[in-house]
Amino acid sequence: MDYSVLLGAHSHTRWLVLVAGALAMVLPQLNQEHSSKSKLPALIFMIICDLQLTLGFLLYFGDSPFGIKAFSEGMGHVMSTSAIRKIAVEHFALMLVAFVMAHVAYAKIKNTDQQALVKKFSLIFIGISMVCILAGIPWNRF
Repeated sequence: MDYSVLLGAHSHTRWLVLVAGALAMVLPQLNQEHSSKSKLPALIFMIICDLQLTLGFLLYFGDSPFGIKAFSEGMGHVMSTSAIRKIAVEHFALMLVAFVMAHVAYAKIKNTDQQALVKKFSLIFIGISMVCILAGIPWNRF
C-alpha cells in the first residue's frame, strides 16, 4: 500500500481514537445501572485502537523513514535527532503502552458485573491510555 495513503489513514484515524476514548471514559459515568451496553464504549475504543495499531505497524515496519528504517544509520543517530526520535522511539513506545492499557481496560470491564467498577476501570485504564495517546501524538507534524 502507498506510504502517503497509510500515513493519511493513520493520521485521520487518530481522531476516531480520541473521540472513542473520551466517550469510553464519559459514558459509563452517566449510567447508573449496569447492563451489557455499559461495556460497549470500552470495546469500541479497543477495536479502534487495534485498527490504529495495525496502520501504525504497517507504517513503522514498512516504508516510513521514521520507523524501523531510521535505525539503519544507528541508534546514536536516531536518539540525537529529535524529529526521528519522537516517532521512532517515543511515539512507538507510548502508543504500545496506550494499546496495552486499552486492552487491560476492556478485559477488566468485561469481567465485572458492577457499574461502579466499570466506572472506575474506565477512568483509570482508559484514562492512562488517553494520556499516553495525547503525549505520543506528534502534534507538530499534522
